[in-house]
Amino acid sequence: MAVNRMADDILEDCLERGLDLDTGLDVFLTQCARMVHAKAGFVSLRGTRGPVLTRVLGELGVDVFAAAHWSGPRRLREGRMLFCQQLTLGKLNLGGLGLVVDGDFADGGQRVMGLVEAIGEQLDSAVLSFLALTDGRGPLERLDELDVEGTPVNRGRIGRYEVVKPLGTGGMAQVLIARTRGPEGLGRLVALKRILPHLTAQPEMVQQFLDEARIGLRLSHPNLVHVYDFGEAQGAYFMAMELVNGIDLDRLLRANKGPLEPAVASAIVSQALLGLHAAHSLKGEDGAPMELVHRDLSPHNVMVGFDGQVKVLDFGVAKVRAQRTVTLPGIVKGKPLYMSPEQALGQKLDARSDLFAMGLVLYQALTGRRAFEREDELDTMKAICQEKLTKPAEVPAPLWNVLSVALSKDPAARFPSAHAMADRLVSACPPARDTALAALAGRLFPDRLRESQRLETAVDRQREAPTRATPPVRTPRA
Repeated sequence: MAVNRMADDILEDCLERGLDLDTGLDVFLTQCARMVHAKAGFVSLRGTRGPVLTRVLGELGVDVFAAAHWSGPRRLREGRMLFCQQLTLGKLNLGGLGLVVDGDFADGGQRVMGLVEAIGEQLDSAVLSFLALTDGRGPLERLDELDVEGTPVNRGRIGRYEVVKPLGTGGMAQVLIARTRGPEGLGRLVALKRILPHLTAQPEMVQQFLDEARIGLRLSHPNLVHVYDFGEAQGAYFMAMELVNGIDLDRLLRANKGPLEPAVASAIVSQALLGLHAAHSLKGEDGAPMELVHRDLSPHNVMVGFDGQVKVLDFGVAKVRAQRTVTLPGIVKGKPLYMSPEQALGQKLDARSDLFAMGLVLYQALTGRRAFEREDELDTMKAICQEKLTKPAEVPAPLWNVLSVALSKDPAARFPSAHAMADRLVSACPPARDTALAALAGRLFPDRLRESQRLETAVDRQREAPTRATPPVRTPRA
């Protein structure tokens, strides 16, 4: 029933806003994965000539185009199972769905397979409904129309932003690549973050989203993602942010298959700390410190750009002085693997809690391991509060001195500010140049780099096209 309601909400939302099918699939796949606690998954749709639309979540560990033809549960390495379901109606085959779940299932995974089959039944019906309602011909021929190469096509509009393609979906929001359209025609590419359609009826979710947008508008620093705009259009709350062409540190570490060079780790974390210091130092309109605390720092929200610039993003659960959406005492928000002891205990937080989290990020970058990872979240939180770390052999002594201060259980023993921690880190290990970070990101993710360059080039061409045809119209800028 939950999948059915979600599929209907997503279908209605896409139709109302003129969004394409890939936008809806991105939301559907992510939310269904959360329902069955899947770590990865895929949806692949086929037209008359082969795959035309594929969305992948996480690390599958198998070739997605081969898996798109499988059915039933399959054992993978490292105690994982892939549950695959073909998307069919009668003799018509639209493609395949798969979800990867950790665990050793006594029944061979049949109960989970039943859930995946139910998800597949809702998905293939939703796909056919979408194709029918968007005035398609035969379903497979309509799918062929989605297989677009080269210039990005219009995939719907949210406010004054034209959607180019989905970028990813989390528990609360979806991020899309979009472009502005104003009096002078097509503008820059932006990351458009919108609250998920089935959450717009929950006032606390909407308020948290709007709080993040208001904070983002006030933040201005080269190592922070800038928010340009936010608003509401046809019931969809959105914010337009700087589009960072790069990769998050979590994926970078996994792709690197081991620790980073100390100079590279120093460069990434020191840049992130400078951005964090700007956020911690933010003042309100009354001139008083806002006392901003990120509370959810991890490698997931540290972005390494293909230009070598590092940016901190996602202030979605940030807490500020006098914020209306205040967390109740004892309610813990954030990722357990990167919490400070005071956060794990549900105590009052200040900027020093974020410094502990950045210490954990630095530890992982230098060792390839998470400092306090245990079997379950409760044991992880106990280790964060009680266990003392010993110096890993691969960490140089000067860097261990930095980590020892940042990871002090007592906040008073940590660095007084993010800027102070960055200074000490740079002194302990001179950071690599931006060009070295850019080269690393480009080498590990060449396809992502080429795709970002292709999108930028295509939009530049479309922006310049009217200028070649007619004399430019000069419009005063606001």
